[in-house]
Amino acid sequence: MADEHLPEVPQTASPDAQSAAPDAQSNPPDVAPQPGVANGEFEIGDTVIAKIAHMACREVEGVHALGGATSRALSSLRVADTRTQGVTVDLRGDSVDVDITLVVTYGRSIPEVAQACREQVRTRIEATTGLAVKTVNVVVSDIYFPEGASGSESGQV
Repeated sequence: MADEHLPEVPQTASPDAQSAAPDAQSNPPDVAPQPGVANGEFEIGDTVIAKIAHMACREVEGVHALGGATSRALSSLRVADTRTQGVTVDLRGDSVDVDITLVVTYGRSIPEVAQACREQVRTRIEATTGLAVKTVNVVVSDIYFPEGASGSESGQV
């Protein structure tokens, strides 16, 4: 009976109920959000491309090391990521130019090793990044003589 004297209060949704309700402007009913799909862009850094090129060259038979004598000596003195050593990358839009400095093992054909590096680098970068490889320049800065191949076995001192 005491309830009859209370004034009528209009029913409103609680703040929690309002935030849980779908907003017609942000999510129209005919367009459902797709899970796992996001808008935006991505960028591949020069270091990533340099590491791919470095590893691609290391896979080529006859490549002893990458980098010139100076860079190899400096990397042995400092703690650094040597997986970009001997590789320079110039990224321009959707294409890339790569310069590689390497050491070839004695007894291997230098032109064949250089060509194999060019092909391997181009294939790996394009397959991994989707970028077009415009040029791959190879400089052979040194040759590595395995033990026994330095001429000492001929009896000369």
